Order: sequence, then structure tokens, then C-alpha cells
Amino acid sequence: MNETADRTVLVTGGSRGIGAGITSELVARGRRVACGYRANREAAEKLRADAPERVLPVHYDLADAGTATTVVDTVLEHWGALDALILNAGTWNGGKLSTMDPLEWWRVVELNIGGVAALARAALPALRASDDPSIVIVSSVIGVIGHAGDTAYASAKAALIGFARSLAKETGRDGLRVNVLAPGFVDTDMTAEVSAKARDGIERATVLGRFGTVPEIARAAVFLSEDATYCTGSVLTADGGWSI
Repeated sequence: MNETADRTVLVTGGSRGIGAGITSELVARGRRVACGYRANREAAEKLRADAPERVLPVHYDLADAGTATTVVDTVLEHWGALDALILNAGTWNGGKLSTMDPLEWWRVVELNIGGVAALARAALPALRASDDPSIVIVSSVIGVIGHAGDTAYASAKAALIGFARSLAKETGRDGLRVNVLAPGFVDTDMTAEVSAKARDGIERATVLGRFGTVPEIARAAVFLSEDATYCTGSVLTADGGWSI
């Protein structure tokens, strides 16, 4: 495990769901966390209230590429360094290809891959200056196995795997590790929209017979970010066996 207490990590989507769990897990390790939020600053401020010296709420919007440079500059101005990204923010909208609005289909793809690429690009100079830089991209097992009614989301999440592996090859000689976490079904506000019928089918298809929890996925993300020091271009499926 990386024991540097003043390690600085930027977590997008860090104020809710899996992201909030990642923020809390990093704070428990004594890390400094820039907690990214899009609209719910109040949730980010609640996390800061528990560790005011360790959590910095920062605004980041996948739909606004200009915020990528701004958020990196904010972190550097506040703490003077950026050691790791955990790119967790994403968007979902489902529907069969034959019925989903083409513009909405493309919006799901564009936001998920474009937002990750913009922030990774903006952060590269700062990460290259770190002694132990790391990027973790939170994809989804849906990007690995596919799912009916999710062609847009699956396309975006699969693209993130190709993006991460290509970036790993571009930056490996700089010491920058780039890995992917592909969670299975986790109970969060995002998955609350999934129908009871679909949830039942996913649970039956999951070998462990249950959904994942936020702390389980958060620990996996932090493992890739800090402990998996000989891994780059790797995809960790934390899905309870759904994909096998």
C-alpha cells in the first residue's frame, strides 16, 4: 500500500453513491481528496464536514469539457499536487437501439467517454510530476458482457476499457498506471431506476446471489489506485460473478 499520507486524489462523482464510498475510503487512509460533484455541492460539503482538512469539494461537469482544466487548477492551487485520478462520474440512459432516440443514444456515449478523456488530458502534466501517479477509470461489467436495452451505455463503458489500455501504453514509461474497475450491479441512486424484473434477472445471474455494496466497490477502486503497483491496463471485474 502507498503510505504517503499527503497523497492527493481527485474523485469525480465523488459526492454520491460509489464515488462517496471511494471518497470515504481514501479519507480513512489519510488521503487528501478532491471530491468532484456536478450539482449536489451539499453532499460534497457533508463529506468535507467529517474531514475538513482532507476533503475539498470541486465542481466537474462531464458535459462541459472546460471544467476539466478548471478542476485540475483548483486542486493544484489548493494542495500543490495531484497524484491520482479516480474517474467515477458517468451517466446512464437505457433503451433498445430500435426505440431509443438517436440523439440521446449518442449523448450517453459522448458524455461517458468524452468527460473521462477531457479530465485525463487536463491532469496528465500534474500526474507526470507525481512520484506514484495513477488513473482508475470506473467502467461497468455491462461494457464487458453487454446487456439488452443498454447498447449506448455498454458502448460507452466498453470504449473506456480501450481508452484506458491505450493510455496505459502511452504513459507507462512515465510511471503512470492506468487501470479499469468494472463493477457489477450495486445498489445506488443510479441503479434505483432499474425495474424490479431486471433486478431479479441480474441477481439470479450473479454467482454470489446478491448485489454488490458501495464499500466493496470503493475498496476495489482504492486497491487499483494505490495497492496494485504492478498493474496497468488491467480490468478488475467486481461483479459477484455476473460476467462468468
